[in-house]
Amino acid sequence: MRVLVVYDVSDDSRRLRLSRELERMGLSRVQRSAFVGPGGLAVAKEAARAAAQLVDDSTDVVHVVLLSEVEWANALVVGRPLAAPRVAEVTLLG
Repeated sequence: MRVLVVYDVSDDSRRLRLSRELERMGLSRVQRSAFVGPGGLAVAKEAARAAAQLVDDSTDVVHVVLLSEVEWANALVVGRPLAAPRVAEVTLLG
């Protein structure tokens, strides 16, 4: 699973704190106001809790979306992405 977080936060300080928290959680920036990374429901809930503490819900909005690997792989990207999200590599020893 992947966790996608997109937001519109008006205050620069709150926006910076939110982006730093998402990075601390292991998510990678894919747009100026969008992060994605590996995780399931627990990571999504952690992101939502962090957002709830950091943003002003009268002016800001944060969407936290769970995507399957298939849904993420089928995403269409137009233009040059800001950065490629980190993907965990698995090495099988035999």
